[in-house]
Amino acid sequence: MPRILIPPSADVLPGKLADWRRALAKHYKRLGRTSRLRRFMSVLPNSSLKTIADHASPDIVLGIEADGRVIGVLEIFKGADAHAEIGISVEDAYQGKGFGKALFLDGLSKAEQLGVRTADLYFASENLGIRSLVSSAGGQIVQRGAECEAHIDIAHCKECRETTRDAPDRGKVRFLH
Repeated sequence: MPRILIPPSADVLPGKLADWRRALAKHYKRLGRTSRLRRFMSVLPNSSLKTIADHASPDIVLGIEADGRVIGVLEIFKGADAHAEIGISVEDAYQGKGFGKALFLDGLSKAEQLGVRTADLYFASENLGIRSLVSSAGGQIVQRGAECEAHIDIAHCKECRETTRDAPDRGKVRFLH
């Protein structure tokens, strides 16, 4: 009988920036070819992913766990004027099972708690999962060739966050911080 995984909620990963960078590097390297393309808009080798992780300076990193490890991350990079850029990725084997949605909704909620009112995401145009999440949050998507830019007014996503709060307890999401 197959095991059914119920996505937990996301949480800030423990530790400081150096810990987050190590966790990001491990996570990025577990992403398959298509996931790397969708997240970074290029199929990057492990050495490049390590460099990206080593230089990342997110204000907060949320992680979602399954099978005893972090299988998805959402990074929030705060900018000026209550704005942020968000990066999100979920390991291939866990895509399409609600982990990305849980991570995304919890991430928007956490961003709002940090004073963020608007957020952008950049992703490959073929990333239908992110397209769906952005649309469900009331976001706008601008496509430029193979790349997309999404703009989200976080206040418009209050209803989807309420839906998440009303759902049965999904467990604990880990925040890296």
